[in-house]
Amino acid sequence: MLFQLMDNKVDCAGTYLSGQFVWDKIPEGISQTWSYSDHLFGRQIEYANLMVSGRSIDDVCPEHLVERWQSVKGLLKAHFKAFSTSKIDLDDVCFYDVVPQKHLRHYFEAKNQITKWVFDNIEQPANYNFLKRVQASVKELSKYPVNLNSFAVYISAADDLKAKHLYDQFGDTKPNVDFNIFGTITGRLTTKKNSFPILNLKKELKKHVRPNNDAFLELDFNAAEVRTMLALQNHIQPEGDIHEWNIENVFEQELSREEAKTKLFAWLYNPDSKTIQSDFYDRESLLEEYYDGEQIKTPFGRTIACPVRKALNYLLQSSSSDNTLDRFCKISSLLRATRSHVAFVVHDSVVIDLHKDDRKMIPHLVKVFGNTRLGEFKVNCSLGKNLGNMSEFSW
Repeated sequence: MLFQLMDNKVDCAGTYLSGQFVWDKIPEGISQTWSYSDHLFGRQIEYANLMVSGRSIDDVCPEHLVERWQSVKGLLKAHFKAFSTSKIDLDDVCFYDVVPQKHLRHYFEAKNQITKWVFDNIEQPANYNFLKRVQASVKELSKYPVNLNSFAVYISAADDLKAKHLYDQFGDTKPNVDFNIFGTITGRLTTKKNSFPILNLKKELKKHVRPNNDAFLELDFNAAEVRTMLALQNHIQPEGDIHEWNIENVFEQELSREEAKTKLFAWLYNPDSKTIQSDFYDRESLLEEYYDGEQIKTPFGRTIACPVRKALNYLLQSSSSDNTLDRFCKISSLLRATRSHVAFVVHDSVVIDLHKDDRKMIPHLVKVFGNTRLGEFKVNCSLGKNLGNMSEFSW
């Protein structure tokens, strides 16, 4: 049954379905809506926005509904303008309590019609269920505020322009990390507007981000994209550091770890480079299996159009990112019954806000994180009292 939630706030559970309003509860029997909300956690619901790769409802509105949709949107915009003029704070009231029901009915019925059109006309993507899990997990993560030491950022702002910008935007607030799961072509996460900028926070400012519990625990794949390449070639993963292994088994010459890392990636993503001659890393065989000349198809169900020069890059970056996101979802699920939670996902790592009562879980969390859909990956572990001072340890 098609439906739309009318407000996402915790205490506002108004639902529109079949021309009727249901107040103060989420009814049974609902099955399809536009997008996810915390109110829908644990329910078997299908989401239209996942069918269209996160495009807005304006972008996918069919031509025969455009005029109606623009009209009802205009009505709601007029109400929002009136609320602003009257200084009504929508954070303090349920949206549907201050808008006439006839306008609500017109708006949500139009939204229902667009949602129905998407389900009737758009084929479900191969990675739909994966996207559904990731969408729920990043929404859950966004509920936890970032513990930012605003005073320390303020002090740093005197001679650091980025610190000043961070303080100006978040110094008087409790910021959250709000990820966009459709922000890149490969599926790597980006942050939405007004989200705390965890993905590009400079190291000097990371020390001002503290856990809400007792410590940060970071689980990070060792050389994630390289190990992804090996997994896609069905190679056994080296147990130790991959770059040290390459020095001994691929380069067979004296190199520093950083030199070996730079040399490998310079070759890996440059189709014209011949600096490495090794059957262990076989770019051509991967492209033959996963690239059809126009698009790549990843093991996680993504299809990405790209030219041949970008094909290997997209294949490895997308598969590696989805491998991390898959483990992020699993870790998030494991921690729901604890006092700990996932605080951030940063590229190929998951950062856990760890409560001291859950420290005995660390070995299990490491094992779960490393037991990926692409095989067993080596996990680097770090612990710290702030995000900028994390110490690596072996477990």
